[in-house]
Amino acid sequence: MNKKSQFNQGAIFTIFNYVWWFFLGNLYFWVSNIPFIFVALGMRNYGTDNVYMIIILMLSSIPMGPALTAMLSIMGKLTRDGDINVTKDFFKAYKLNFIDSVFFWTLGIIIITLAWIEILYFSYNSNLTSVGIIPKIIIFVCIAFWFHIFPIISRFYLKKKEVLALSAMYFIRKIYICIISIVAAYMLWIILIKIKLVMVLMLFFVSIICYLIMLMEKGMIQDIEQKYYKR
Repeated sequence: MNKKSQFNQGAIFTIFNYVWWFFLGNLYFWVSNIPFIFVALGMRNYGTDNVYMIIILMLSSIPMGPALTAMLSIMGKLTRDGDINVTKDFFKAYKLNFIDSVFFWTLGIIIITLAWIEILYFSYNSNLTSVGIIPKIIIFVCIAFWFHIFPIISRFYLKKKEVLALSAMYFIRKIYICIISIVAAYMLWIILIKIKLVMVLMLFFVSIICYLIMLMEKGMIQDIEQKYYKR
């Protein structure tokens, strides 16, 4: 067997592994969030302007925090080592980071829920529509913090105030990561919707986005390892 054939077989094997890892990780993520899926599907009958359904949706999303941290953890390991045991690594990270993940996720969804309700209130009052930009900014900042908080806790075991301080610092330094991630997720969603590949979106979307986030946050993780965590 010549070297070119060996290279091709190695490339095919690597691609297959990545497809399998992305699929399996995505599956574990959604299985961990079955209540959220049912509530989100139920919202089609009520719309997104029903305050009670918004609160129920946000409460049902609480398990998403640990699942997201676990996904970021395995995708971070994949960017570093190029190899993972999805089942073992996902549930290990889910268990180890459960408390911190629930804390930061719940704190975030409380802020987002209140801001969302404020947006609805301002939309019903034409005299206050210009003020509606404030809760939108709050939601953006909260999500931007998440893009740093969850990668940090997926990799390090730090006090909550240290996580918040580091997230604030890197939010200021690297706000572009949040913007790029949101834009990439939106574009990927639109592309797959346009070409009728919604099922592909559901099978791989979360894994791909988390992998891209951990690639972009790789510099931040290395910076924390060198300048903060080891010290």
